[in-house]
Amino acid sequence: MSQSFAAGDIVQLKSGGEPMTVEEINGNEVTCVWSESKKLQRQVFVAATLKPYQRPAMGVRVTRA
Repeated sequence: MSQSFAAGDIVQLKSGGEPMTVEEINGNEVTCVWSESKKLQRQVFVAATLKPYQRPAMGVRVTRA
């Protein structure tokens, strides 16, 4: 199944890694930007290698006294 992205979407490599912002889409190539060590990084990825970013779930425990 093909995933479609739009400029401004937050994505992540399917293999993991830092969240990245989609800057541009050209066919099946997606240009992403992210910050690493206070430097802006930019790289082109094949769309099939990306997935929408989901924040890790934050667990909350509720107890009664």
